[in-house]
Amino acid sequence: MFIFFLFLFCICTNPLQALESTKEQHQHHKSQPKLLIIMDDIKSEQELLSLQQLGLNITPSIFPQTPNTPRTAQIARITADYMVHLPLEALHLKQESLKPLLIGTSKDDMRMRLQEIKTQFPKLKYLNNHAGSKFTASYEDMKNLLEVFDELGLRFIDSMTTQDSITSHLSKEQNRLIMQRDIFLDNRPNKESIALQIAIAIQKAKSKGYAIAICHPKRDTFRALKEAKERLLGEVELISPMALESFLQEKNITFYIRSKFQYAQIQ
Repeated sequence: MFIFFLFLFCICTNPLQALESTKEQHQHHKSQPKLLIIMDDIKSEQELLSLQQLGLNITPSIFPQTPNTPRTAQIARITADYMVHLPLEALHLKQESLKPLLIGTSKDDMRMRLQEIKTQFPKLKYLNNHAGSKFTASYEDMKNLLEVFDELGLRFIDSMTTQDSITSHLSKEQNRLIMQRDIFLDNRPNKESIALQIAIAIQKAKSKGYAIAICHPKRDTFRALKEAKERLLGEVELISPMALESFLQEKNITFYIRSKFQYAQIQ
């Protein structure tokens, strides 16, 4: 009889305990600094699977489908959340095989290219630039690109591959939120340096409440992220681009405050 009443007690109380635990977890996440980590240059299934095996909420940014990356649209189907890593013209990097958008491209041609990418990636919402130091420094081209993004319901995150990017100017001019990369994690491709950059990314998120870090599918990057997993899960909330944008909107933030430009990848 005692066991029966104990069983009933557990049934009655455990849901309440679970509810309280859920509330505590929600409050914990709500108060944590927000960190969006994007892993650029995803072009193979193995790279995406290696990212998923980390067990961290890191957003893959997948190359669009081109002759050089023919299977990326199929690869995107094995993940629930992704971005597209859009090649834009760079000052010094040759990337013809990735079909970058060049300065001077008409809005009609931009629209055609982005509609093609949207067809390849049906769940697409966010894109960030691959290279693009020349394109993102061009006021007219970025203005046109953002207008096409608006038409197609897309959002741009600036990878900040140059200090001359015009997106901050456009953000102020148009009262438009444009999220921007705060830090690269793996410009220096060794585990010790990447571990330090992860720590800096966490500190950046803590200092202003949010941050965006970009990394790449390199062996030492995976190793450093795996070793930093406990700290990442404990000290910040790893979130998606949509969740970060919602957070900023809730805070009435229309201008993304970037941390100091650090280890800039000039291309």
